Amino acid sequence: MFISNTIKTEIVTVTPEIARTLLEKNKGNRKVSKSNYGRVLEAMNQGEWELNGEAIKIARNGRILDGQHRLMVAAENDLTFQTLVVYGLPDKTQDTMDTGKARSANDVLSIHGYTNANNLAAIVTGIIRDERWGLKAATATAPGNAVTPKQVLARVEKEPELVELMQYSIRIRSKCSMSGKTIGILYYHFSKIDPEDAQYFFDTLASGENLQNGNPILTLRELLRNIKAKHRGLINQTYVAAVTIKAWNKFRDGDECKKLRFTPGGANPEKFPEPI
Repeated sequence: MFISNTIKTEIVTVTPEIARTLLEKNKGNRKVSKSNYGRVLEAMNQGEWELNGEAIKIARNGRILDGQHRLMVAAENDLTFQTLVVYGLPDKTQDTMDTGKARSANDVLSIHGYTNANNLAAIVTGIIRDERWGLKAATATAPGNAVTPKQVLARVEKEPELVELMQYSIRIRSKCSMSGKTIGILYYHFSKIDPEDAQYFFDTLASGENLQNGNPILTLRELLRNIKAKHRGLINQTYVAAVTIKAWNKFRDGDECKKLRFTPGGANPEKFPEPI
């Protein structure tokens, strides 16, 4: 059903039986959203579902590329609806599709078989944002500069070692009292300056071994642990990034450092530091 090597379109009355047949090939799609499923079910139950040009999209081999929520609602609730069906599409077109809820970088990475996709997407998005707008923008909690899911996927495919970076960041984040995203972004940036120093800096920050009083890594480690102990909610990762960069710079210069501060606001706000 709906198998073609060329792109075709039809207006189809989708019965529960047709929906179930199509869903048998529902491989590699994003996770079902309960909220989206509920909205579709309510609309169909209330007779509000209309033929509006939004299509069920199917690949050349019959695999669903877009429309699984509509089909699942019909199949599981014995509902029938009319829709436009586009089939014979190349598989790669799925990366640019959305169904009411836009596909996130997490969704696209998951579809392509990457595990821990949420963490991987956060780090890679941050790396791209750092390269375009700087570390302050990259570590901000509320993203203000867009990076598309397709750009994130392309970067991971180009640099598969980013998967290892994500795994490392997750492994040491609790020991560093820092988010995995911030570790990943800063480690990547620092490694472009000096890969051996970057490895040593974060390994030692996580372990705390062989650190004497005045060592900037020890000072950072104690500061971050104190911040974590005092703040049970979300910690400002831009501030964390700033003091980490300051510690890195001291470490690179071979200077002692018994206190780390960053003042982003007030009468004399500090400029966000740049790694050296």
